[in-house]
Amino acid sequence: MDTSNHHYHQQHHHHHHSHSLDGTCGTLVPRIVNKVALTSGEWEVLGRNVWVDKKRQLVYFMGLRQTPLEKHLYAVSLLKPNWLRLLTVPGYSFTIEFNDDCTMFLQTYCNIQTTPSWELVRLKQTCPSGSVSGLELISMGYLFEGGPSENTQYNPTIYSPQLASGETIYAMVFKPHNFTLGVKYPTVLNVYGGPEVQTVSNTFKGMRQLRMHMLAAQGYCVVCVDSRGSRHRGVQFESHIRCRMGTVELADQVEVLRKLADQLGYIDMERVAIHGWSYGGYLSLMGLVQHPDIFKLSIAGAPVTSWEYYDTGYTERYMDLPDNNRSGYTAGSVLNYIHKFPDEDNRLLIIHGLIDENVHFFHTSQLVNGLIKANKPYQLQVYPNERHSLRNLEASKHYETKLLSFLQNHLT
Repeated sequence: MDTSNHHYHQQHHHHHHSHSLDGTCGTLVPRIVNKVALTSGEWEVLGRNVWVDKKRQLVYFMGLRQTPLEKHLYAVSLLKPNWLRLLTVPGYSFTIEFNDDCTMFLQTYCNIQTTPSWELVRLKQTCPSGSVSGLELISMGYLFEGGPSENTQYNPTIYSPQLASGETIYAMVFKPHNFTLGVKYPTVLNVYGGPEVQTVSNTFKGMRQLRMHMLAAQGYCVVCVDSRGSRHRGVQFESHIRCRMGTVELADQVEVLRKLADQLGYIDMERVAIHGWSYGGYLSLMGLVQHPDIFKLSIAGAPVTSWEYYDTGYTERYMDLPDNNRSGYTAGSVLNYIHKFPDEDNRLLIIHGLIDENVHFFHTSQLVNGLIKANKPYQLQVYPNERHSLRNLEASKHYETKLLSFLQNHLT
């Protein structure tokens, strides 16, 4: 009978942490002999980024112990659980790639103000195996050395307002490029709001934030909020939306938006648009029916309109089976709120690719059919040859132009 040691990742006390297993594997059904928690606490280990150095009795892993906004590299001893050492520098977020014997790694790091750097680092152990304090990090040089991004005055700023319920929420604000003290600016709430996604982090995202920079350059304030239900904040925080998707996220988003408006002084709460894609498109629709007094415009891209029409593997993971959560499916369906859409023209723009393989166009067709029957105004932009993400340059350019035109003409 063989005895083996394994390292694995498990939810522990509402956060994901690392464990060491001793077990037998010479029988038909392997048996766990001993399970030891290597890490614990109100922070998260990123389970896909774990490296085991059996020779030195160490485990290297990525985690969020310092802050949910930054990914860092840590070492923990297999011999002394919870004996951790931070191996990277706070103030930056890292991605790491180790070689096979865990003697070298390539670190890529950046923050919201600086472009990425790639540095090769050698690990040298100067103490007995199992000791994290004896690790020496030796720089082998840079593949590329980044630095402050151009026009740093246009970089977004991260804020951490507290909800009335006590939770800290992270938000990111792109200040309009034509900012003048004392002036209030039209604002776009760029929303996602669904599970397993984090939009606010201390990382340089470059092209992934191009639309936000474009809107800021055109005189808009852009706000992104990771409300309860988003990633990397623990299971309790993430499960706030369990079985009630679409009904609770916007309360957090609006509360944070109001707090930021009071704090910053330049967000014009009389001129706020909500825009998102996929789950964000879904919440953009919900925003217009739940908070029509807050959101003057809604631009909904590839929106889910009823969870009963969406992928069951995703939906039932968070909403349970329809028979077990009928009230949740009913409350979370945009189609049940057709009568609440505004009667004024030019407040709703729906955008969808006709061959969307993820959120099928059927979602939008059902919504449009309901709007027509209720005599509700809307604008619809269809891209006949596009899937869930717009892949053709011409379609992307047309979409960005349509978005900006709709804002400039109607967010006044």
